[in-house]
Amino acid sequence: MQTGVTMTTLFRRDIQPDNLFSNFRPKQKTGRLFNFPLTRIFVIALFLAPFVLVNILVVLQVIEQVEEPLATNIDILRMLLMIPFLLISYGVYCRIFEKRKAYEISFSGSAREWLTGFLIATCLVVLFVALISVFGSFEIEEFRSAKVLFKNFLAFGMGSLFQELVLLCILFRLVEEYAGTWVALVMSLVVFSFAHAANPNQNLVSGIFLATSSIVLIAPFILTRRIWVSWGFHAGWNFMQAGVFGMANSGILFPGWMVTKIGGPEWLTGGDIGLEGSYLAVGADLAIGLVILFAAMRAGKIVSPAWKRTISVEVQ
Repeated sequence: MQTGVTMTTLFRRDIQPDNLFSNFRPKQKTGRLFNFPLTRIFVIALFLAPFVLVNILVVLQVIEQVEEPLATNIDILRMLLMIPFLLISYGVYCRIFEKRKAYEISFSGSAREWLTGFLIATCLVVLFVALISVFGSFEIEEFRSAKVLFKNFLAFGMGSLFQELVLLCILFRLVEEYAGTWVALVMSLVVFSFAHAANPNQNLVSGIFLATSSIVLIAPFILTRRIWVSWGFHAGWNFMQAGVFGMANSGILFPGWMVTKIGGPEWLTGGDIGLEGSYLAVGADLAIGLVILFAAMRAGKIVSPAWKRTISVEVQ
């Protein structure tokens, strides 16, 4: 990585992390307006829009119009293709519009980081299901075909990747580039909660819980400046909770491998919301997120607003 600064100073408060923010420095007003971080949120949204539209059209016009098992096979192929397409398209955007390599999705060490996030989330979900079972609130009624596990793994993997790209690489990163880490963090927590507000069974309390617990997704990005731990955690949480144990995921029921019946106190199980509504689960996510955030602070990964820091790249 050739950025002109060492890793120990890369994220000091007075230095712009130029492997994460735009290296394009136009002199004219039109170019500066186009390069403004908040403007680029809309630019990158338009850049990714064709892939999203194609994905929707394939689902509505192809998958839903054919019979099984062909529908499932096409759906699996769609998800297998969408994951690299999303990553490649984001990388191309960074090359063209920000004049830099997308460090946040670089592949070196990505498998280890992704698995770390996935395993942490898996252990948490298994732990909470075990606690619910101790209280007699978790009952397995039947098992679906094991084939559903592979499809669910891809579905939650692709879905969480798209959400992390939007939440971290687009919203958080571009707001942080202009307004700094703390403003970007608060805005991302609020947006993540509002994005799920239309889900079934959501209410004000569950929205606050979701905003609070989503710090566990943002903090690893602040610490590592890469997407992989956050993506792995998000994918692992959703896959295990909904794809394996058949529990509601943020208020939405998916066909999981297990057909289960959840009862007991909502403070423990989360009720119709899923574990995102459980006091214990939200508390655990918040605690883990704060520990990681504190580590990021100690490592000097907190970025000041643009008007308070020195730009470390040359004007083009």
